[in-house]
Amino acid sequence: MSSATSSSHIWTYRVIFLALCGIIIVGRLLPLGLGESGLPGPDLLLALTFAWLLRQPAVVPILSIVIVFLLADFLLQRPPGLWTALAVLASESLRRRRLQMTEFPFLVEWGAIAGAVAGMVLAERVILWLLMADLPSLGLSLTQGIVTVAIYPVVVAVSKFLFGLRKLGPADLEPL
Repeated sequence: MSSATSSSHIWTYRVIFLALCGIIIVGRLLPLGLGESGLPGPDLLLALTFAWLLRQPAVVPILSIVIVFLLADFLLQRPPGLWTALAVLASESLRRRRLQMTEFPFLVEWGAIAGAVAGMVLAERVILWLLMADLPSLGLSLTQGIVTVAIYPVVVAVSKFLFGLRKLGPADLEPL
């Protein structure tokens, strides 16, 4: 694979990633009545970011993560920057451990994602508690984390079969 092909491949997937994130944010803003069941929906932005980051890390640079999550914080009326900072920390932690996870089955990756999401939910609660800010219900926060982890395999399957985003191993990363 030549450098021009790999570069265009990376930029194509970056544009697709940003477009999908935009669609997810707009979908969350629309009054579709999806949250009327009382259960929070999954954080699809987080699941998509983690899935694409672990498949092809060059497609999801840190600047994209910051822009997408900061925009989501402002538009979805979350504390600005808190979820963004947690997403960046978790993403970079997963990016560093990505090569070790390529050698193990998907369940190990899924467990790492579950740990990252749980850590993010708990860190957000602790930080908001320390700042004496209004806390969302613990049950709703944990439920959203669980639903996000549960939807992760679906996001991975859609990424693989619909968008053709395959997991790169150590040998695939050398030319990039």
